[in-house]
Amino acid sequence: MKYLCKGQESLKNINLLLQLTNTQEDTQTGIIDHYVNNFSISHAAAINGLNRGNLSVAVTELNRIAAVVEQVIESRVYGLQRTKLIN
Repeated sequence: MKYLCKGQESLKNINLLLQLTNTQEDTQTGIIDHYVNNFSISHAAAINGLNRGNLSVAVTELNRIAAVVEQVIESRVYGLQRTKLIN
């Protein structure tokens, strides 16, 4: 499942997610162009001088990290709601 959408993400959120990776700065720029500036992976790779396959792997990894973060948020929200119902 995709948690991040091309061209629909804020720069702030992508930068926060990138802090959880070891992604190189040039690849981070390609990721930002894809998720924030609505470039295809191919176009983002080309304008940043990146290998398309490597950028694709980085995009997939960031989406995996976003999925885990989303699960943590859902768990916390569910836990809070459950605590309020019990009390």
